[in-house]
Amino acid sequence: MTIALRFAAIIDGLRRAVAARAVKDAFFVFDQTMKPASPHRPLVVRLWTWLGRLSRRFAALAAGAPKKRAPKKRAQAPQLSPSRAAISSTANPLPRHRAWLLAPVPESRCSASQLRALLDDPEALALIGSDPRFARLLRPLCHMLGLRLPPCLVRTARPRPAQPPPHQAHDPRVAPAGASPVASPGTSPGISPGTSFGISSDVPPPWLHPPPVPT
Repeated sequence: MTIALRFAAIIDGLRRAVAARAVKDAFFVFDQTMKPASPHRPLVVRLWTWLGRLSRRFAALAAGAPKKRAPKKRAQAPQLSPSRAAISSTANPLPRHRAWLLAPVPESRCSASQLRALLDDPEALALIGSDPRFARLLRPLCHMLGLRLPPCLVRTARPRPAQPPPHQAHDPRVAPAGASPVASPGTSPGISPGTSFGISSDVPPPWLHPPPVPT
């Protein structure tokens, strides 16, 4: 049996267990506590649909489904009101806490054991490691069944970009390294402070000397 068929059998058994427990109102508590409540799309319907889509998607990837091209940019759709946007974004959520399916569907422990055995198969690991899209499919399933992720499904942290050095405030009184000295206000380059035209201030200029007295 191929990996895709084994996975399909696991999901099929899990869906049958979910349907059997739904008849006994196993998901009634979830439908009452989850907000916003959706009487037209109860949790069992959302879970049943999600599992079926998961099985079909896994089979397509195992058969070598090509990656989708980036969609072309379309004209911006009219924005919904805040209330309608909040409802549409959380209309059909699944519970997010770990191993949440084990309590309402105890039979899901059998499916979890079968999935763990599948993920330990070297052939399955090679298939899953060949395409990162498998990891995006299997992480939520392992989370709801309480399975520890194998290394091939662990999300790798993206390297953070190098941060520039912190900006240092420039002190105008300190000349940068290698810069020529700047004369202070009131002085000129090459002339010492306290002098006039390079002549010491202690010596009066020659035109201030009194003329010699004739004898």
